[in-house]
Amino acid sequence: MAAVKGVGKQAMEHVVAVRQEGGPFRSIGDFARRIDPRLVNKRAFENLVRAGAFDALSPNRRQLVESSDAVLSDAARTARERETGQVSLFGEAAGETEELRLAATDEWPAHERLGEEFSAVGFYLSGHPLDNYHTALTRLQALTHAQIQEDRRSAFIAQVAGTIIRKSERRGRNDQNYAFVSFSDPSGMFEVMFFPEVLAASRPLLEAGKSILLKLNASWEGDELKLRAISASDLDKAAADAGEGLKIYLEDVRPLGAIASQLHQPGKGMITLVVPGSEGREVEIKLQQRQQVNATLKGALKSLPGVAMVVSI
Repeated sequence: MAAVKGVGKQAMEHVVAVRQEGGPFRSIGDFARRIDPRLVNKRAFENLVRAGAFDALSPNRRQLVESSDAVLSDAARTARERETGQVSLFGEAAGETEELRLAATDEWPAHERLGEEFSAVGFYLSGHPLDNYHTALTRLQALTHAQIQEDRRSAFIAQVAGTIIRKSERRGRNDQNYAFVSFSDPSGMFEVMFFPEVLAASRPLLEAGKSILLKLNASWEGDELKLRAISASDLDKAAADAGEGLKIYLEDVRPLGAIASQLHQPGKGMITLVVPGSEGREVEIKLQQRQQVNATLKGALKSLPGVAMVVSI
């Protein structure tokens, strides 16, 4: 965890020592009361949260990030009380048994949670932004980078999806810019070269964290696979055009209104609601109006109370 951005070895050595001395942390409040806030500062705490270090104590990462001031204030107060010897008749620091109040907020949607995780660690740990596109990518016949590497033809054209990590632009001899863009997909990381004409056409899409669909020229030069972009397109639009549909399983009828408020973009995707019926049966309701299905919609639907599961079809 010392490799998490803004944390460092000294802070994690301190946390490990505190845990070894007093046993596992029982809650966020227990963590705050036992650590030294001069070693675990706000940035370190928030990035540890983003990386998932506290998921076992409190799985709502957004709540902890938005409560960081309260957590660190409690840590500072308790540290002062330890230094001054201010303890209660029972030998506890004042307020040690009080429950720490956290901000009342919902967790980040799945794609935002992954983005926050990436910002803290530099890669994706608990999932990948492309996970929500699996069915659409199958429809689009897109390959992973690992699958492309298995093709040993000297040169071929392939289609792959990737989430942008970083872009490095350079100026060529003809005074035109070209770029090397680093991508991530569930099988790993890879780099694609964008020649000037393709770069100019694709530049609005080339933002860190954005997922796009690429058509590539792939060629082997010795043992190295070179990838050069032919074109790039918005993955959400490509997925919507692929006609991906959704089957939404409900625990009861309560979320129907909230679901209806999310379905406001006409498209090609068939939406089916699966509602519990009597005697353990299920009732399937196919909506007449097809919708534009993308990762944002799927994430929003999955987060609604009363929605048991969302399956791509």
